[in-house]
Amino acid sequence: MKLTFLSGLDPGGTNVAAAKECSAQSGGKYTIEITPLSTNADASRELLVRRLAAGDKSIDLMNMDTIWTPEFAEAGWLYEFTGAQKEDALKDVLQGPAESVQWKDKVYAVPLNTNVQLLWYRKDLVPTPPETWDELIAMAKKLPPGEGNILEQGNKYEGYVVWFNNVVASAGGEIVNEEGRPVLGEPAVKAAQIIRDVANSGRVDASLSTMQEDQERLAFEAGKGAFMLNWPFVYASARDAAEAGNPVAKKVFDNMAWARFPTVNKGEPSKVSIGGANIGVAKTGKDPKLAADAALCMTSDKWQAQEAIKEGLPPVVNATYDDPEVKKAYPFGDMLREQLADSVTRPATPSYSDVTLAIQQAMHPPASVDPQKSIDKLKDYLNTVADGGMY
Repeated sequence: MKLTFLSGLDPGGTNVAAAKECSAQSGGKYTIEITPLSTNADASRELLVRRLAAGDKSIDLMNMDTIWTPEFAEAGWLYEFTGAQKEDALKDVLQGPAESVQWKDKVYAVPLNTNVQLLWYRKDLVPTPPETWDELIAMAKKLPPGEGNILEQGNKYEGYVVWFNNVVASAGGEIVNEEGRPVLGEPAVKAAQIIRDVANSGRVDASLSTMQEDQERLAFEAGKGAFMLNWPFVYASARDAAEAGNPVAKKVFDNMAWARFPTVNKGEPSKVSIGGANIGVAKTGKDPKLAADAALCMTSDKWQAQEAIKEGLPPVVNATYDDPEVKKAYPFGDMLREQLADSVTRPATPSYSDVTLAIQQAMHPPASVDPQKSIDKLKDYLNTVADGGMY
């Protein structure tokens, strides 16, 4: 039986190799055929929503952003993993990725890879990393403007929502409950104040309100920042820039260090949003149970290690971090695993696409955030979304 897998970005060819080997191991039960999705997450979601809502029977397996699970499960588009398949899907999986495949205590996908942001810093400028946002700002102010800058995602897009969610969660709060109603309290006000303080610290780039991950990465490699909040891909990028012979990039990489994402209250661990992808099984596919077996094969221990080594994507299985080849590729792996143990999802709600737009609308630009007023506005927007309206 041919199983069609709508796959995400696969530059190292790991999904292709896994599909080929798993197909061979199935003994003729299935052959996985890969069709690439768009490299743009929003475009991929729109395509899947349109086809699944129409009852498209040609989709068997699909690459899913971790935040799509509630929406797709609530719509009835996903096969539920039960029994031995459920156990296999969650076996030795880290907490955050495991939570990302669940909705209302049921499992609707298999974790494929994960991601989490760390604090990257220059140890030649900052001998000891800050624990809290207040400490980070204070340390930055002791350094010259430019060299001492804090690099963060401040553009009006999903990366800014991740920053806000990280700080709210680190302060002990959350944005919405399971019903999609806002539960923004003092932690959210604290988060808004921190974002405002960073933006007005005098130690951010003038382009903060339009900055995304790649702009951060390039600024850090050019020596234009002492602190960067970003995903693990920046390590390999900084190494490559250093090896290309750029003396500034080499100095930056030689002094590049990592620490946990800053917390809000000293002594309380930071909580950060997970990224990554899962493999979902379409309920309307040709044989969902067989497709689920294929998904489990493609996310087995061997392929977890390959995802890390060849694709640069952190594994979801705890033991994979102890693989010698993975350790070599991820010298910061223990810190990554520690941060993943304290990870959270972005607001889990079937209306996430509206929730993220509401956050961007109410909380941007960073320098203009008014802690109480901005949160009150966001509450109004989110209540409107929960009522099915437009704000």
